[in-house]
Amino acid sequence: MKSIYILLLAWLCALPLQAQKDSVLNREMTLEKEYSPTIESAAKINHLPKLREPQAPESKVEFSNYSTAYEAQPGLNYLIPKSMLSDLNTSKYAGYASLRLSTILNFDGDAAYQILNTGKDFLSVYFSHRSSNSKNPSLQLPSESQKFFMNDNWGGINFSHNFDNAKLSAGLKYTYSSFNYSGLTVTNGQQIMLSSMWPSDPPVYEIRDYPDQVNNMLEAHAGISSDTPDKLNYKVNVRYTGFKQKYLTETTPGVKENRIIIEWDLHDDYNSTSGFGLSGFYKTYKYNSEAFRTYADNDDIMLFSVLSLNPYYYMEGDNLNLTLGLRADFELGGRKKNVVSPNIRFNYNPSDAFAFYASALGGRNDNSNYNLFYENRYIYPFERIRDSRTYLDGTAGFRYLPVSNLSLDVFAGYRITKDEHFFTPSYEWTSGKTVLFGNYGTANVIKFGARMNYTFQDLLGVNVKGTFYNWNVTKVHNNEDGSIAEYDMEASHKPRFEAETDIYFHAPDIPLRMDLTFKGLFGRKAIEPFSAKPYFNMKDVYDLSIKTSYALTPFFSIYLSTNNLLFQKYDILYGYPTQKFNIMGGISIMF
Repeated sequence: MKSIYILLLAWLCALPLQAQKDSVLNREMTLEKEYSPTIESAAKINHLPKLREPQAPESKVEFSNYSTAYEAQPGLNYLIPKSMLSDLNTSKYAGYASLRLSTILNFDGDAAYQILNTGKDFLSVYFSHRSSNSKNPSLQLPSESQKFFMNDNWGGINFSHNFDNAKLSAGLKYTYSSFNYSGLTVTNGQQIMLSSMWPSDPPVYEIRDYPDQVNNMLEAHAGISSDTPDKLNYKVNVRYTGFKQKYLTETTPGVKENRIIIEWDLHDDYNSTSGFGLSGFYKTYKYNSEAFRTYADNDDIMLFSVLSLNPYYYMEGDNLNLTLGLRADFELGGRKKNVVSPNIRFNYNPSDAFAFYASALGGRNDNSNYNLFYENRYIYPFERIRDSRTYLDGTAGFRYLPVSNLSLDVFAGYRITKDEHFFTPSYEWTSGKTVLFGNYGTANVIKFGARMNYTFQDLLGVNVKGTFYNWNVTKVHNNEDGSIAEYDMEASHKPRFEAETDIYFHAPDIPLRMDLTFKGLFGRKAIEPFSAKPYFNMKDVYDLSIKTSYALTPFFSIYLSTNNLLFQKYDILYGYPTQKFNIMGGISIMF
């Protein structure tokens, strides 16, 4: 019945929808370029987690300095004033500001200003705020609610200068995040126990608030890239990230992490359609904390590096694009875990109506404290999550365009990853609380799915995607007698089926924009402490929202959104519930 209700509601909302897909996409990309903050949904725990799939092994992956801690919903475009409905590049406005407040005290704010924007030089500053002070309904204790507090702020400056044949870019960003550990605590009577102890005892749940957690992050980058296609092309970037946590408890000092990253991409055309290149990066990690369980399990101060090399050959034709490469990641120090993986991409278009594509990628996933903050700030901070190693992430698909405004896509893939991490609750003796640890395994994942994209006369846009996953996870355990045991484990919190829908429109004669988004996660499992059957089925996720923005004047617009429109109660992670139904409204101005 839920599925029927969702489809019916989406259909009713889509009847009057009209969109201008190409112009919307251009506006969003230009806004990201000119105004640094990424305008996103309210920063709250009920943003839906994505599967951790390895990124394409390109050195440019980590060049972006606009990353924030919150995931934008697909296709959203907040508070676009009327002047931006035509050509943002010719807009007379250099600044942007927005404020949004919800019925459960979620507050969002963004501001940015272009100090300089000439043909050669660009200089801008930006600031963003996300906060919440709500209470979320608990699934394990239906009569109680869990306090959810968060106050995140980030801001920075970006600069670029165009030389005759090169471009220089630099930036600085600072993030301050204050929050509480709002997860569920599992006890056995009066004493908190490890989840593996006394599995026959019934679980006793408590809601405890661990407030005043503070993370500080500083980022800086500088790079130069060439603009001479007929010569050797290069891109070099140097980046620093500093992560500092205040404390986990009043008596336990926080973790400090420093990373220095050097990235590069060099390539030269062999002829007019092909060439050779070399990309890669060098990273150094340094940790310093008395309580930190080091990555190498040796001492309290950890220092190690990772070197990645990716030589490749590329060919670009009228209907064929091909990249053949090999990626090798070497860990210098630490656990000394190396990985060699392919870097192959293939696209073939025999006609305008058909397209075939395939890729075989891999590499090392950087699970630094800095990166894990964006994935899950509630992970136990004193045990550094291991970097996973993907030896193969293969995908192949077929795209069919029966008409110019409709595309149908079918794809399948297979991935092999070692040290894939899954969040599981356990007890930490020093802090006296249940925390989320990384539970590791070798994960083989088969996926297959389909997507559909449709537009109608530049008025209506519909995007639908569904993906099935088949996880096979094994864990190796070293016994006390020196023997090795291997056993199967579940992929905690990973869905077996994932559904996404985005319907949006822009009214043809008035500056009105509407978005309907739906996200579904089905077949997830999690570990329940003290249970004789450690894995149980989590409640499925049905997340539906409708968002509308309307420009009253060329420089002033209003915004309204309804979130959790189906009034669902579910856990994003075990013991971490979603927020209840809420309405958010706000204004946006350009100046």
